Amino acid sequence: MKDLCLEAINTALSLGVDYADIGIINQRDQKIIMLDMSPKQINDEETVGFGVRILKSGAWGFASSSEVNRESINSVVKEALQLAIASSKVKRGEGVVLAPEPIHQDCFKTPTEIDPFDIDVNDKIQLLLEINKEILSVKYIAKAFSNLRVTRRDQFFASTEGSLIETDIYTINAGYTAVAVKGGDSQDRSFQDYPLNKGWEHIQSLELVSNAERIAEEAVMKIDADFPKVGKRDLVLDPSHLSLTIHESVGHATELDRILGYEANFAGRSFATPEKRGNFRYGSEKASFVADNTLPAGLATTGYDDEGVRCQKWDIIKDGILVDYSSTREVVPLIGEKRSRGSARADGYYNMPINRIPNLCLMPSKDDVKPGDLIAGVEDGVLIEGRGSYSIDQMRLNFQFGGDLFFEIKNGKKGKMLRDVIYQSITPEFWSSLDAVSGKDYWEPRGFRTCGKGEPMQVAQMTNGAPYARFRNINVIRGKL
Repeated sequence: MKDLCLEAINTALSLGVDYADIGIINQRDQKIIMLDMSPKQINDEETVGFGVRILKSGAWGFASSSEVNRESINSVVKEALQLAIASSKVKRGEGVVLAPEPIHQDCFKTPTEIDPFDIDVNDKIQLLLEINKEILSVKYIAKAFSNLRVTRRDQFFASTEGSLIETDIYTINAGYTAVAVKGGDSQDRSFQDYPLNKGWEHIQSLELVSNAERIAEEAVMKIDADFPKVGKRDLVLDPSHLSLTIHESVGHATELDRILGYEANFAGRSFATPEKRGNFRYGSEKASFVADNTLPAGLATTGYDDEGVRCQKWDIIKDGILVDYSSTREVVPLIGEKRSRGSARADGYYNMPINRIPNLCLMPSKDDVKPGDLIAGVEDGVLIEGRGSYSIDQMRLNFQFGGDLFFEIKNGKKGKMLRDVIYQSITPEFWSSLDAVSGKDYWEPRGFRTCGKGEPMQVAQMTNGAPYARFRNINVIRGKL
């Protein structure tokens, strides 16, 4: 792979390109989905290929192939150059200018204790069957879904600037859902996916089977639970739930390509425009969000991004003030910055990298604040656990979020279970209502493996970690009449 990367770079240089890079990717993806006591899907597939980006006269050309050999590489380099030349005829102004990046010659591999591909697939199937058996043993449970996914992505990257990088990334997750049916109604409850860049030891730590009966019983309890009282309520949100709220209202809203209009054709733009940087109050002083692509086991912790930029740690929102964005080498010069934040990712050899959310996390309190302390400060509110449905507008402002499990908070104490709770707000108003967060012992690195963006659609993975957090006077409505 190294030799083939150098072949591509030498060919590109001989053709007089302004810049070129190549990524050769060998990816294995194993996915198992169980429905009740039988497999619904068992996939174990491997894909190999490469993509070449060429910059010529201020415009990109990109081409790819699944035939990884010298003849194919030389052909694809020439094809990408012709596309760049054609694109340059319709560029705006001087076209694309890349932010500089130091030359890197390095190798980065996900630390793993147990290679998840060394675990026999039959043992993985048996684990999911044990989970579903526990779920189905609970009265009123109609369906049990469980899943497990393991991915390894081995990539060689080289550029005409002299970088040569290998990244070998493992990602693993498992989860399940119980569906209860009773009295003409249904509810579900999930042990939600907890993906990390780790080995099989992560699955061993989750206690999947021992939690299955509890998850099923809670699904049944939701059917008989009361609806929430509609109106302004205080909320205490757990880390699993907050991961989605952070992802949609902060993560996507601070992608620089979206802010500059590159992403207007899919999933909208953003209100967090460049003139707001350094002066706009995004949230209360409790709202500090750090992007950290060096976070141990983080889903975007890959050593380098897909442009060969070294992974970094930086502030996005500090003490409630918007201070920075996620960015790529192409877009960051447009706001006067000299270096990319290393947020360019592609979901396969056949796509160009685009600006993606980093590991973006809400920071915990420096004090030893417990979730119970947050609840104790609520006279009338709701505790929400886990992720549910959501909706957010094209500018990442107006939104509503559901959840997976709900409890009433009354006079500072966690009370009865509720059902079908939805809250509505506007992004800066919501984060400005944040008045307390728990300490680091209650912070969790939750995240996503299938964040969609771009046309054609690409998926990416990132961690959106959080502590427990309390919000004041948020509008609560019912999800069902």
